[in-house]
Amino acid sequence: MTAQRLCPQTIDEATQLLAQHANEARVIAGGSDLLPEIDQGTLTPNYLIDLGEIPNLDYIREDGDHVRLGARVTHDQIIQSELAQRLAPLLVRACSMFSDADIRKKSTVVGNIASGLSTNLTVAALWAMGAEVKLKSVRGERTVTFNDFFKGVRQTVLAPDELIVEIAFSKMSPKDKGAFVATGWSRDEASPQVTVAVVLEFDGDEISNAWINIGGVAPTVVNAIEAEQSLVGQWLSDVAIDEAADLAMNAVVTNPDATEIVRELVGKAMREIRDS
Repeated sequence: MTAQRLCPQTIDEATQLLAQHANEARVIAGGSDLLPEIDQGTLTPNYLIDLGEIPNLDYIREDGDHVRLGARVTHDQIIQSELAQRLAPLLVRACSMFSDADIRKKSTVVGNIASGLSTNLTVAALWAMGAEVKLKSVRGERTVTFNDFFKGVRQTVLAPDELIVEIAFSKMSPKDKGAFVATGWSRDEASPQVTVAVVLEFDGDEISNAWINIGGVAPTVVNAIEAEQSLVGQWLSDVAIDEAADLAMNAVVTNPDATEIVRELVGKAMREIRDS
């Protein structure tokens, strides 16, 4: 049976439709993740709640120390955005690696997050920048960090009657440098094998804080905490890079096949930062 497409004109109308149809409905914006699953029969919703006619959901804006993305912002819009290039270069890099140009013009960042796949290219990059999602339903709004949003493979805390209306994350300051690298991906595939996002905060030449996030090696993104801690107070020397890359392997001990890949990618990301 073909799903009936419903086209609300406002977010409030969309949440009312979700409340009415709940487990029978799925929200669609770009559809790059959702439509293939429907075509394959993996998902069989009776209703598709299409956000395409709701105005003003494709914003990318600076708000104090944060950047905010609306629910219909596409990967291509991120790539083309001067604001994103300046304040979120990691996200721009991740979006530029996503699939091909035609799909990037349709696929939305929020849609990728809603799929619950932490292997999606944008997830580790956003996670490293402290991202959170704003969820809305007829019951109200709530804000959830990425750390709390993802619970496993295709498992999130998103309730059947909720939709993601916004993603917010910390903008990168002049003190911050970052890099995003991935392996095992091709431009014919939306999801790579392993992703690594690194953000380093500097006080002069010394690292004052570090965030290293790894996707594709566990049900959710993992933090290389020992590696992060080893970098604080250090210069980004070859010795510091090699030590952090070695320690990053400890974050993925449950996936021994990925340890060497992680070490290589973490080292590569930090060298990109040093040489930038």
